Amino acid sequence: MEDQTILATSENFGTVSVCHGGVVHINLPHCSLKFLPSDFAKFCELIANARMKFDAPRRGDGKPRLQIVPTDNGQNSASNDEQ
Repeated sequence: MEDQTILATSENFGTVSVCHGGVVHINLPHCSLKFLPSDFAKFCELIANARMKFDAPRRGDGKPRLQIVPTDNGQNSASNDEQ
């Protein structure tokens, strides 16, 4: 196994390391990713943008809502409401 420098680690979650060839390795419990340095920078930007949108306030109260959608069985919505 190549010598790798650990860039970041999170206990029980994963690590980010870089090997002497410059490839960045992201190791998670069920997934491993490898990036060239320029692609890793793009990936970081992608994750940062996703995090900003994830943390941004959402419309409504953010609670999931149940929406019942009738299937098209040849009846119009008025007759479905009457049943």
